[in-house]
Amino acid sequence: MENLDISNLTPEDIAAMSYNELIGLVKETNRPPGGSASISTVAQKCFLKKGDKVLEIGTSTGVTAIELARLTQATIYGIDINPISLEEAKKRAKLYGVEPFTNFAKEDATNLAYPDEMFDVVFCGNVTSLIDNKEKALKEYLRVLKTGGMLVAIPMYYIKKPSEKLVNDVCKAIQVQIKPLYKDFWVDFFKVKPFDVFWIGDYAFDDISPDKVDFFVKDILARKHLKMLSKESQAVLKKKYTEHMHLFRENLANMGYSIILLRKEVEEIDPELFTSRKVSGND
Repeated sequence: MENLDISNLTPEDIAAMSYNELIGLVKETNRPPGGSASISTVAQKCFLKKGDKVLEIGTSTGVTAIELARLTQATIYGIDINPISLEEAKKRAKLYGVEPFTNFAKEDATNLAYPDEMFDVVFCGNVTSLIDNKEKALKEYLRVLKTGGMLVAIPMYYIKKPSEKLVNDVCKAIQVQIKPLYKDFWVDFFKVKPFDVFWIGDYAFDDISPDKVDFFVKDILARKHLKMLSKESQAVLKKKYTEHMHLFRENLANMGYSIILLRKEVEEIDPELFTSRKVSGND
């Protein structure tokens, strides 16, 4: 499918696509929760530098991998299960001049082909929430991460209880069965030996207007390569992509996310007892 001629895609083909597959088709700039700000925060908090090796789980169209390479000149290995998205990631890496610092491959997060302790950082974003066997994936993250290295997770979670219909609609769109999860679940999930929590930042999603969503969709669907689709396929794509974006707007209004950095320690560290908080007015 790497060299897919999209002019052959039928309306039925597009109707059957998951959101992840649609990302590759429309070449959406698919960022992690928090977008560029999250990527910049991770680069700084992990002290990434040239020569470091980073594995990004679920790279999609390569935005995070490419931006980390541009910011730090670390070597970024991006993996995904969608070959169309991976081809777009390679094209973007070349466009932005970071091809020597990036490597994209089709890989299964629960069965990685990389050797033990290869990476200084493993960046899994929100992808773990979409993996059926989360525990197996976490074991693989741990295996390929160097001792002293950082695991970076940016899980999204509900801060308001969603309706059953909303959750079912999201499951249908992403073609993955999920259940409502909350911040405590993710902190407990990742905080297993030998990981120690290094830093956590909590965030909530902005309330985006429907008009802004419509403008975004119109801009995406106007891309030249999509003109290769038949008129019937374009109509199905427009309907499906628009519905997905408005669904995600509704869903994210109930959600927040955390940037969680965990360090793989040599031995267990005592928890901090006397914690502190930032006092308003001090920078």
